[in-house]
Amino acid sequence: MNAAEPSHERRGLSCAECRRSKLKCDRVFPCQSCIRRGCAKICPDGAMPATKGNKVLAAHARKLTEQNKQQVARIRELEKALADAQAGNGGGPHPLLQSASTSSSSAGIPESTLAEDATDCEVSKAIGSLAIGNDGQVKYHGESAGSEYLQTLLPNNEMARKNKDPKYLGLPFELSELANSFPFGLRDCTYTKQHFIPFLPKREQTLRLADLYYGHAAWMYDPIMRDEFMGDIMPAIQFDSSGTAISLDSLHPHRLSVFFMVLATGTLFDDTIDSAIIVAEQYHALACAALSLKSILDEASTTAVQALFMLFHFVFLSDRAGNERRWLLVGICTRVAQIIGLQRDSAGWNLEPAEVQRRRILFWELFTWDAWTSVVNGRPPAMNIHNIDARFPEDLDPTTKVSGEVDLGFHAWKFRYSAVCLSVSVDHVFNIRQSSYAALLELDRKIRTFPVPTQLQAPVEGSEAGRSWSPDPVRAMQQYCILSERESNLMYIHRSYFAQAIRSGSVNPLTHKYAESVAAAYRSALRLISSLRGLYPVHPTRARRVWFFWSNCFSACIILGALIVEAPGCDLASNALQEFDQAYIFYEEGSRLCRPAATMTTLEKLRQRAHAAFHAARSGDPSAGPVSSSRRSPYNTPNGLDELEVLEGRKSVIARSRSPSQSPLAHAAVPSFLESQVRGEVGQHVNVPSTPYVLPDVGIERPYVNQFGDTHPSMIGFYQGYESAGYDVSNERYVPQHEYQQMAGPSMDRRTSLGGPGYAQTDLLAPSGHPSGHPSYPAPAAIVHPQAQYQYMHQVSAMPPRNQDEVWRNFVTHLDI
Repeated sequence: MNAAEPSHERRGLSCAECRRSKLKCDRVFPCQSCIRRGCAKICPDGAMPATKGNKVLAAHARKLTEQNKQQVARIRELEKALADAQAGNGGGPHPLLQSASTSSSSAGIPESTLAEDATDCEVSKAIGSLAIGNDGQVKYHGESAGSEYLQTLLPNNEMARKNKDPKYLGLPFELSELANSFPFGLRDCTYTKQHFIPFLPKREQTLRLADLYYGHAAWMYDPIMRDEFMGDIMPAIQFDSSGTAISLDSLHPHRLSVFFMVLATGTLFDDTIDSAIIVAEQYHALACAALSLKSILDEASTTAVQALFMLFHFVFLSDRAGNERRWLLVGICTRVAQIIGLQRDSAGWNLEPAEVQRRRILFWELFTWDAWTSVVNGRPPAMNIHNIDARFPEDLDPTTKVSGEVDLGFHAWKFRYSAVCLSVSVDHVFNIRQSSYAALLELDRKIRTFPVPTQLQAPVEGSEAGRSWSPDPVRAMQQYCILSERESNLMYIHRSYFAQAIRSGSVNPLTHKYAESVAAAYRSALRLISSLRGLYPVHPTRARRVWFFWSNCFSACIILGALIVEAPGCDLASNALQEFDQAYIFYEEGSRLCRPAATMTTLEKLRQRAHAAFHAARSGDPSAGPVSSSRRSPYNTPNGLDELEVLEGRKSVIARSRSPSQSPLAHAAVPSFLESQVRGEVGQHVNVPSTPYVLPDVGIERPYVNQFGDTHPSMIGFYQGYESAGYDVSNERYVPQHEYQQMAGPSMDRRTSLGGPGYAQTDLLAPSGHPSGHPSYPAPAAIVHPQAQYQYMHQVSAMPPRNQDEVWRNFVTHLDI
């Protein structure tokens, strides 16, 4: 390839190579034609030798192009390896890396091509874990998972599933058949709404249950506003003078399904009668049957999306073992939402303002649920923020401060947090391209600096003046929900780096290159526990039933215990042990209604190990330094399986034998009282113990950066405060990151501005595993003979750890809990 000598004559309009090849030239040199053909270096005056008919030259050119691409890719790999090695040594960038761009440009290859080739070489190995059963059952968990998830990988840790066959709920054959055909309905449905009338409660009871729903369940997710329920659904049901329902002619089946879901969810929180859970399940079955009257395959509607949302919300509140059911229902719900175009802003279709508001609210509720559920399940979401232009709905609950400034209400804040922060977390967790540690710290900064309205800031420390728990239980739940969501989010994204730092062999993990993650995970754990301890005495009845709060508290305890066990000699260990002891007592009493039984066993084991490690370190035992795998005392299961090997993420095969009481047919024998009991009047509910437990305030000082001692240099100023990357209160839409970073926001102190968005859920009788905290994973079901037992072979591949999830499991395994 020979470049022609520059001519002193006037250049042609097109480059020499385009004129030679008779190609269209864009006359912007180097032109796109030359770039695409790999000869940008000779543009505009040079020309390629003619290869037409010369097979040798053509083959040689192809070979050179391929070799060039390979060399460029190799250079990028080496540059990345050098950068990682340099970062590990704590030094600045290597001099060779400062001129990396010139090496690329000198090769004559376009930057876009180089970037594409480079990213191809950086595909993340964070593929997660795959559980495989002996009959082909498969279950996948990605790199984000709560501590309760890890327990479900072990034998005898699955939660028993309840039999909810409609035939045991006192429903006639027609309604049972409709309920069993949910969610797609019957092929040829001949049933009518008249079958549902006998199961409608009286008007007075309906209004009471609606009040319970909006007072206890809708504070976190509210897909159907009270005004819509009272203005559109209730008037469509005809009641006689005594309040008995007599006609549903004006009510669409999908709205009837929403109506029953309000009743079902409200029934969960009525503590006047012991049979509330049975009645709630009956209403739930009726809602499924009503939705099946008009199949979503034929009639997708906004109301159908509302009904589906409320259905998986109910499952979340009433069945901790129902995580897979929730996951599938969320997927169906989002697809129906996309069918009706909720992801696109409705104003462009000239709809009524009320309908536009309704669609926007519903979409952002669904987006928030989907995004947070995907993070805690370790599975990609059904919706992507980059495919959305739906604007935020009007804020229906703003607060005007004394200064005249308007603060966002909880739901309006939640939607904006989901778009600006939660969506970025989702991209970080599920991006197949390997992210750098600097990207993690930037995500941390974005979450911490997102401002929280003054009235929704939760008190954490006694010194935080101006903050207090609201006497209104709904507002107080929202306060802690914001803090819990943000702190748990931070804890999850940092915990694998936290694990690597405290297991590195260093006496003080705060000198490790991942010191920021140690500090972040530790601080988030303290804030989760401390704030919940403050909320509990103020609203004990509400707090003890929101299992999502306690699930995050459990994860925080794991962080504290792990720090003590792995680094008992570090500066934080003493205070961490005191906090862990108090949190253990607090969790044992406060979570009694909603915790999985195995969590207390896990915490007790961890607590024993923490005390042993700490006292050995303080007694001068030379073996009490950082715990090596060779010195760990395993806690083996009766079948010889080391539980911690499984939690570590190493390649393990778990044989599970299902006991006769857990067999599919063991639940078929339903007590005779059940069917007769539910045939009575609908509206009976369960009693919930309400004796408050108040843990005395011990006033332990909680350490921050000033107590970190010999801290890694990169930690200096890490918690000193950031300039907020806030958002415009009047903003009505999601703002892309590059725009968001340009928006001015108030300066916020990292020590006082933390809180969290919206995935907290409401109370429940005995729920478990949160779509927004730590859902439980039942073992994949298998069809077996009634008398047979099956062994569930669970395989988790790791060795060596390949992603953050496996690093965390690798770490937890060695805690011997």
